[in-house]
Amino acid sequence: RFLDGAGVRSSALGDGAAPHDVEFERDGKRHRARARWLVDASGRAGLLKRQLGLARDNAHDANAVWFRIAAKIDVDEWSDDPAFHARCEVPNRWLSTSHLCGAGYWAWLIPLSSGSHSVGIVCDAKTHPLETMNTFERAMAWFAEHQPRLHRELEGKRHLLQDFRFLRNFSYGCSQVFSPQRWALTGESGVFLDPFYSPGSDFIGIANTYICELVAKDRAGEAFEPYARFYEQLYFSFYESTLTLYTDQYEMFGDPEVMPVKVLWDYTYYWGVLCQLWFQHRLTDLVALGRLREPLQSTKALNAAMQDFMREWSKLSAKRNRAVMLDQARLGWFAELNRGLKDTLDDSQFRERMRETVAQLNALALEIVEHACREHPALDAAAVRALLGDTRAPESSLLFADAA
Repeated sequence: RFLDGAGVRSSALGDGAAPHDVEFERDGKRHRARARWLVDASGRAGLLKRQLGLARDNAHDANAVWFRIAAKIDVDEWSDDPAFHARCEVPNRWLSTSHLCGAGYWAWLIPLSSGSHSVGIVCDAKTHPLETMNTFERAMAWFAEHQPRLHRELEGKRHLLQDFRFLRNFSYGCSQVFSPQRWALTGESGVFLDPFYSPGSDFIGIANTYICELVAKDRAGEAFEPYARFYEQLYFSFYESTLTLYTDQYEMFGDPEVMPVKVLWDYTYYWGVLCQLWFQHRLTDLVALGRLREPLQSTKALNAAMQDFMREWSKLSAKRNRAVMLDQARLGWFAELNRGLKDTLDDSQFRERMRETVAQLNALALEIVEHACREHPALDAAAVRALLGDTRAPESSLLFADAA
């Protein structure tokens, strides 16, 4: 049953096989529910996490502000360059979510079905303190300095402001999400990474998959307790590897040379590893995951090393900002990686796909490292090269057609 308009007031976890108790208020009356499983999907309220003291900080200190304007923000009107308009067959960029990136931050523009536009700023707390943008007037002053074109767009629309919100230190971890004592946390009640790349929905789906599997095993009379530990280890491993995409990486967002490379690397890692486990329904296949333990660990280590390397590369980058469109769709291998998510693979095909993923990530890492080191011989690529072993350069360039 789904009970709308109910507020949870307290919960008590049962000992052993005893059921859990939840006390809630609805229609001005107190009610009590008993259940074998208690799943906290309360979002940032984190009711069970707070009760059990499971909250943990992570290394990603970032803030966000956002608001709605009752108007259309048409980025297509921001340029009269024919080439700019010709890049879209239908010049309706404003219908997409747009990201405006700079050193230590990114801003979003999201059209809403109501006709309003959502505008937000997500930033590294050290580079852009929340106190510089935690009111609408301060946010407007911040836009005037960092995104003047958007500021001009918003200046005449101040009276159309609908709301304003902010979050300090929005990213966080958790010490436990699945328990053999028949409770679990899902979504933002457990962990939250960052809105860039929108991984929140992914981790809701992953957590829900594991929780449903645990409940199903319990209802079938199977021993589910060991699986709670296995699934949690996998879940936290996915969380930790994804967290490296953000931790100390925000300064790179203002680098027009390194940031596009980072985005392509991040998607290659995401589509090639985590998405394969999801689309091929292997998240709960412990046999398949056991066989893939070594390649999964190697790609996780390589990703962490590449994130460090790209951060150091950006510190030396000349940050040249050429007026060109970097069209990912023109990279055939990259488009195929995305298309391949629709494939249905048997066990042997899945193992081969993961082998190809490792090889592709290794080749891409080698090309990125060699390109960056040619421009900056002082760059230290030892950590990445140690993980690549005898990887050979691909026959044709993956990213840098003019690398030579």
